[in-house]
Amino acid sequence: MAMTLDDSAELFLDEDFLRKLERLRILARKSTKGLSAGSHISWHGGVSLEFLDYRKYQIGDDLRYVDWNVYGRLDKLFVKLFHAEKDLTLNILLDSSGSMGFGNPVKDIYAKKLAAALSYIGLANLDRVGITSFNESLGESISPERGKRVYPNLLAYLGSLKPRGETRFNSCLEEYASTTRQTGVIVVISDLQDPEGIEKGLEILRLISTEMVLIQVLDRSELVPVDNGYIQMKELETGEIKTISVTETTSERYKEKMLSFLENINDFCLKNGIDYYLADTKVPFEDFLLDYLSRGRLFR
Repeated sequence: MAMTLDDSAELFLDEDFLRKLERLRILARKSTKGLSAGSHISWHGGVSLEFLDYRKYQIGDDLRYVDWNVYGRLDKLFVKLFHAEKDLTLNILLDSSGSMGFGNPVKDIYAKKLAAALSYIGLANLDRVGITSFNESLGESISPERGKRVYPNLLAYLGSLKPRGETRFNSCLEEYASTTRQTGVIVVISDLQDPEGIEKGLEILRLISTEMVLIQVLDRSELVPVDNGYIQMKELETGEIKTISVTETTSERYKEKMLSFLENINDFCLKNGIDYYLADTKVPFEDFLLDYLSRGRLFR
């Protein structure tokens, strides 16, 4: 899908930050079945500079990998095994529902910056990178491709997305799992605000991924609301506006429910082998990505 790069794409990343991103590398913790040679190690025999082990020669083995020094000592044929380097496919699922249009800075822009940064890191390391948006249904996709030449097209795609509609998290992830052909590392970026829950979709998506990352993007006011006063709240996915009286008691109840909500997500991810990160949009984007994420297992 060809797209024109517009000025809005400049919001995502500048050249100085791109240079920082090149020093990071997306990791696949498990072996990946790559389509071609790449920069990620799996524990299969193949050509690499890193030696793994020996095994006895079998008819049909490539004689180039016979260790003739061992043959000279033992009078037996052994072939060298190496770590095989395979390419990685990074699939980013980006929430573009109406609730992502809330916040200061807007959650949508913050999430797009994360998607743009992860895409650039993957492309800089010769990985295949694809992006798919979702709200009430799956949006148009950028199919996984390799090479920095793809990056402007990815930015144009991100710039074309506008937050709208309701979130149907589970059905969208289920549809994606049933239709995608290239599995690998899957990163889901969303505020996770779906009253129907998120567990079913994540469970199904986990089955097709070699590694899965969930990044929840929330505005500071969603995490820590005001203690008292009147506020007007607009339901971004339906347009309904309500005036709510906030007291210290209701604020504390909200905080308790939000904490329980976040703890349940974290516990679910721990049990299902999903790396979970919470992004507060008041934390500068660069700090979140370079400092917080780099301490986890997504980068090295």
